[in-house]
Amino acid sequence: MFVHLNGRLVPADQARVSVFDGGYTAGDGVYTTLRLYAGRPLDLPAHWARLARQTAALEIPFPLDEAGLRRAVAELAERNGLTDGDGRLRITVSRGGSPDDPLPLTRLAAIPSTVVMTLVPVAPALAEWAADGIPVVVLDDAYARGSFPHLKTLNGLAAVSALRRAAAAGCPEALLTGPDGRLLEGAVSNIFVVRDGRLATPTVGDGFLAGRTRERILGLAAGLGLPAGEAVLRREDLAAAAEVFVVSSVREVLPVVRIDTVPVGDGRPGPVTRRIQAAYRELIDRALVEDSGA
Repeated sequence: MFVHLNGRLVPADQARVSVFDGGYTAGDGVYTTLRLYAGRPLDLPAHWARLARQTAALEIPFPLDEAGLRRAVAELAERNGLTDGDGRLRITVSRGGSPDDPLPLTRLAAIPSTVVMTLVPVAPALAEWAADGIPVVVLDDAYARGSFPHLKTLNGLAAVSALRRAAAAGCPEALLTGPDGRLLEGAVSNIFVVRDGRLATPTVGDGFLAGRTRERILGLAAGLGLPAGEAVLRREDLAAAAEVFVVSSVREVLPVVRIDTVPVGDGRPGPVTRRIQAAYRELIDRALVEDSGA
């Protein structure tokens, strides 16, 4: 396996990042994840733009323009044998550092950043989860995001802790609530609730990261004639929901069939979720054709 490290393809077992790098010492950095389909990244321009905005907000240099990022991804896919396969791409940009300045506080733009890209095949379980649905647990505000809810920072302790709790309960995802009990997001996804034929997703102002796939789903719902929008949601809204599903760039659209110990609806993926799944797959096919210039 190869990784892309600061503009070079390097065998994964030979890749080296300084122990003084801000990403390691302080979680000082951001990242994004996206999916490759037959070796081609979906929504790469949007992910590049988000990285550019977030690194600028933290004053971390981001040395890749969109074209350079696309070339790097293509090189990585070719070297890892995924030019015809589906993969999970992670792009990490962290603040550099040195023994003389291990926690930089000034001249931030002058410190060379570290850019790492990894690409692995998507988890085989995803197809089964999409078909059969997944169980989830709900966790309280101890697992919610910190002071930078709208940045995808390297401080992922909240998400990792939530996923460990979920895994201990036999679930691949956890739904998180805020201090006031409002439903926010999944540990690695955004949430949608279906009730009376209407789709609702937590409001962005409640303090979480609104993903690109969430945006896509809201647009798809409008095209399908399904009422959809943001709403203040709480645990009781989950209990009253006919359907629940979670979305992310890599996992796509996953039906939720059980929350804690309680089935959602009849315990099977519902018709609205199935319509959204089908529409999302069609969207992917169109986007990849457009991206190829066909």
